[in-house]
Amino acid sequence: MPTNLKLSKDESGKGVDETLYRSMIGSLLYLTASRLDITFSVGVCARYQACPKESHLIALKRIIRYIAGTLELGLWYPFDTHSDVACYTDADWAGNVDDRKNTSGGCFYIGNCLVVWMSKKQNSISLSIAEAEYIATGSCCSQLLWIKQILRDYRIDQGTIVVFCDNTSVINISKNPVLHSRIKHIDIKHHFICDLVEDKVVLLEYVPTEGQIVDILIKPLDVSRFESLRKSIGLCTVN
Repeated sequence: MPTNLKLSKDESGKGVDETLYRSMIGSLLYLTASRLDITFSVGVCARYQACPKESHLIALKRIIRYIAGTLELGLWYPFDTHSDVACYTDADWAGNVDDRKNTSGGCFYIGNCLVVWMSKKQNSISLSIAEAEYIATGSCCSQLLWIKQILRDYRIDQGTIVVFCDNTSVINISKNPVLHSRIKHIDIKHHFICDLVEDKVVLLEYVPTEGQIVDILIKPLDVSRFESLRKSIGLCTVN
C-alpha cells in the first residue's frame, strides 16, 4: 500500500458490488496465512466490506496485481535452528482515518523461523504512541503465553522470552508497577505485562526503529523499506 494512500469510508464515492468485494477480501485473507506481506493492506481494505466504494476496490486490485507479480515468494523455514521463542511488537498511532484508532502488530519466532504474526486494529483510542505500543505489547504477551503452553505440551520448555520493542517508555512502564497519572486510564487487563516482567516470564528489550520488522504489519511503507523488511521476516524466492 502506498505511503500516501489513506483509505477512509469515502461516503461520497461510487459504490461497487458488495458480493464481489467480499469474495475478493475472503480470498486474500486466506492467502495471508502464508503471505504476511499483504496482511496490513488486506486488513485495511477488509474494514470497508459493509459499504465498499470504488476507491476501496482500486486498492484491492492493486494488492492482487502485487501478488501476481510475486508468486515466487514464500516463507523459508530452515531445519537447523534452535527452539528459543522471541517476539517483536509495535503499533502505529491514530493510523485509521475514520476513528483514529491504532493497529497492533507482532511477529513471533521459534529460533529463526517466523511462526505466528498478527496485525489487528485496537479497540480503543490511545492518547500517545507509548499507550498504543503498551497495548500492543500486552496483546503479544498473551500470544506468547499460548505459544509457551503449546511448546510445553511438546516438552519444549522455555526460559525468559525476549520481547523486542522500539519504545523505551513501554519498557519503563513494564518495570514500574505504580499506576501514575499518565497510564492509570489504560484498561487494567493490559497491566499484566508488569507481572510477567517481574516473574521473568518475558523480558522487554529495546530495538532501534530501523530494526523493527513489525512495521510491515502496521503501516504503509515506501518500496525500499518494504522490500527490506519483507526479506528480513523470511519471505524469499522459493524454487
